[in-house]
Amino acid sequence: MWSKTFAGLIIGLLLSVSLVLNLNLLLPIKEDTMLLIGLLLAFPIWAGIQVWGYSFINAKKAWLKLSLVLIPSVLINAVLLSLR
Repeated sequence: MWSKTFAGLIIGLLLSVSLVLNLNLLLPIKEDTMLLIGLLLAFPIWAGIQVWGYSFINAKKAWLKLSLVLIPSVLINAVLLSLR
């Protein structure tokens, strides 16, 4: 149970930041609006990922599936930041 909690906390935080960064890099809006959108979306995304982490049968699957979602998001971040 604790390992699922840590998977949701750690990977969930990284994934929510990564997804919000992807959204901010893709939307052509002002910086202050991007920050507000990121502030409003980051916590619900993080909470949803934590709940999703508890839905797996064991902690190993939770870490694996959450990592498989995190890796492409981080790669998209790297590509978008390099094109900026």
